[in-house]
Amino acid sequence: MSCTIEKALADAKALVERLRDHDDAAESLIEQTTALNKRVEAMKQYQEEIQELNEVARHRPRSTLVMGIQQENRQIRELQQENKELRTSLEEHQSALELIMSKYREQMFRLLMASKKDDPGVTMKLKEQHSKIDMVHRNHSEGFFLDASRHILEAPQHGLERRHLEANQNVH
Repeated sequence: MSCTIEKALADAKALVERLRDHDDAAESLIEQTTALNKRVEAMKQYQEEIQELNEVARHRPRSTLVMGIQQENRQIRELQQENKELRTSLEEHQSALELIMSKYREQMFRLLMASKKDDPGVTMKLKEQHSKIDMVHRNHSEGFFLDASRHILEAPQHGLERRHLEANQNVH
């Protein structure tokens, strides 16, 4: 009988170990099913929200959407036209400023020439300064045009007045 009791104890021990293994496997399966259940619930909730959004979108007439898009297109075209007009205005201001500054430099040069007619050294110096001022003005106006085109929506008149004052200071 001792064989059978030992055998029964060994069998009971093996059964307990298998029960523990089965219990661990069951716990693992419970965890997995809980995780899957949460994912399924999240998917259901997502599907319901998508369905609600689709219903809301379906209730909104297409004509309203088309009208909104057309209005945006009109606004974009108006902004593009305004941008074009601003660029044209800036170019006109730039050319007007160049013309004014050119006339101003000519008048100043003539005035200085008339007052210093007697001294040829001064005349030569004035001519050199005039050519330097003209070169600086061309470079300055090109830089101004590039700078102004970057800031086209800023007040161009303010920049032109400032450039005009700077150019006047450079002439003196």
